[in-house]
Amino acid sequence: MEKIFLIDLFVSGGPVMIPIALCSVFALAIVIERARFYMRNPNNSAAFMKKVKGALAARNFFDAMKICRAENTPLANVIAAGLDNADLGREHLLDTMRQEAMVQVKKYERHLGKLSTIASISPLLGLTGTVTGMISAFSVISTVGIGDPTALAGGISEALYTTAAGLLVGIPALVAFNWCEAKSVEFIEQVEMHSLHLANQVTAMEVSLEKVAA
Repeated sequence: MEKIFLIDLFVSGGPVMIPIALCSVFALAIVIERARFYMRNPNNSAAFMKKVKGALAARNFFDAMKICRAENTPLANVIAAGLDNADLGREHLLDTMRQEAMVQVKKYERHLGKLSTIASISPLLGLTGTVTGMISAFSVISTVGIGDPTALAGGISEALYTTAAGLLVGIPALVAFNWCEAKSVEFIEQVEMHSLHLANQVTAMEVSLEKVAA
C-alpha cells in the first residue's frame, strides 16, 4: 500500500516531480560519497601531529615521514610535503605545504557545488509545480466553474505535492551542504595551524643545530 501511495503522490505532483526526484537521488548519492570520505579520513589530527612532533623532537625525519605515509590522510599528505622540503628554509616549507593543501582541500570540497545547487533549486522546482498546479486549477474554474470541487482537486494537489516535495529535498540537501562545508573549513584551519607549528619546530631545530655547531 505504501508503494502505491508514493506512486500516487508522484503522479499527482505532475511532471515537475521528475526533476525533484532526480535531485533527491543525486543529493543522496553525494551525501553517501561524502560520508564515506569523512569516515576514511577521521579527525585525529592531534594524535597524528603528536607522533610527528615526537619523531622530529628526536631528530628522526625518516620516522616522521614514515608516520605520514602510514596515516595517508589529506593532512598527513600536507605535512609530508613539508617534511620533504624541511631543509629548504621556513618560507619555502610553508609555501610547499600551502600548495599541497590546495590540492587536498579539493578532496574535501568535491561535489559541494552540486549539493549547493540541488539545495537551491529543489524548493524553486517545488514552487514551479505550485504555479503550474494553480494554473491548472484556475483553468478548470474558467471551464466548469467552482461548483464541482473534484474538478479542482487535480490542480490543487499538484500545487501542494510539488511544494512539499521540493522542500523535503531542498532542506536536507542544505543541511548536508553546511555539514560538508564545515568539514572543509575545519580541515583548512587544521592545516594552517599544524603547518605553522611544524615550520616553527623545524626552524627551532635548525637554530639549535647552528648553536651547537658554533
